[in-house]
Amino acid sequence: MSVFHVTRTCRNGWSSLLYGIGMCLIAWVSNLADTPVQSRPTTPQQPADLKHIGGRWYLRAGVRPVYLYRDGQRFVDLFSYHMSDSNKDGTDEVRVSHDQKFLIVESQGFPNHPTANFPNSGNPNTIRVQDFRFRFPLEPKFNTQVTSVPMGPIGMALNGVVFFNPFEMGGMNAVEGYSEVWLDSCCGHPEQRGVYHYHKYPSCVKSPFQDDGQQHSPIIGFAFDGFPVHGPYDAVKMLAKDVKGKFALDDCNGHTDAERGYHYHVTPGRFPYIIGGYAGIVETSNNRGLARAGTGAIRNNASGVSRIGEAVQSVKPATGTRGQSLSVRFELNPSGLRNGLPAGDPDWVQIGPFEAQKVSRKGNIITASIQIPADAAVGIPYDCHIEFKTPRAGQDVTVIKANEVFRVLP
Repeated sequence: MSVFHVTRTCRNGWSSLLYGIGMCLIAWVSNLADTPVQSRPTTPQQPADLKHIGGRWYLRAGVRPVYLYRDGQRFVDLFSYHMSDSNKDGTDEVRVSHDQKFLIVESQGFPNHPTANFPNSGNPNTIRVQDFRFRFPLEPKFNTQVTSVPMGPIGMALNGVVFFNPFEMGGMNAVEGYSEVWLDSCCGHPEQRGVYHYHKYPSCVKSPFQDDGQQHSPIIGFAFDGFPVHGPYDAVKMLAKDVKGKFALDDCNGHTDAERGYHYHVTPGRFPYIIGGYAGIVETSNNRGLARAGTGAIRNNASGVSRIGEAVQSVKPATGTRGQSLSVRFELNPSGLRNGLPAGDPDWVQIGPFEAQKVSRKGNIITASIQIPADAAVGIPYDCHIEFKTPRAGQDVTVIKANEVFRVLP
């Protein structure tokens, strides 16, 4: 019997008031025990120094205002960590303000984590500083139908770098299949205008909170309808993509729970990887393509087998632990590159966000020393890439890539 039905029964007659109250309590406790933790409503107490500006957004006024978001039981400062001038041009990569309806984020779209050297043999473009100004609804509202995600920016990570949909210029899946494009180990690359962007879970984007797989993942960005994008975990050791039943992700890669409301999750290794459509009313000023976007979630069209990764035969060990220093051995496959392997030692090896501190080569074996940070994301698959600054075929850098070759264990 549901709480609603028992409560209604409780209201039918004073003579059974005590009996009804007792039954209500029993049913409520029973219903709570059968209800997943993620669906139980909770309301955190608002700190006295915060001003509510709309939806789940709050402001701490001051010389440098701080914007906080109510994520479950926490009021989290999502952007201060990324308000830095990592490219040394005198301007912070991310600046935040608001008006009555929107959180306004100005961004240079410049990654604040290690990337591959671009241009390279896998991508001819150069990463350039951008001048983005995005508006995210303070109070996201559901739409009557799903809006398709267009080409170009579809949302933004907390570091100001944009999300793209999973397709390449020709409209095919850019993440897997024969049309897979070359992404660096942080899952990004620049397009023709120099906009560095992510097509899949950006494993190098740091949040103010660790993602150790022991709770619901923190927020890593926002879609243009204002709903947040969380990391891959829905609960302790439970990936959101593996949740079944009423809490399973929808076609947009989102679902609702009582603590967070509606939100999206990234799904490593499963289409649409970030978001597959907008469940909410999208702010069309963020991308001209949104004004003519169709309806309905996008569908996977991956076909055939990718050739990216064929040059890396094995990576050992394939796991490590937080805080560990270890030596990783890459066995290369000469037939995996059209022109064979470059000569000499690699100039750069990177696994996810972990940069090699020392690199050596003996024949087809490359050995790289890495240090895993104490706050590294746990359980998610990391890609790797290897660079040779050996001019050949008109390129300054020859690159090799392999997907999902390493994980950090708890």
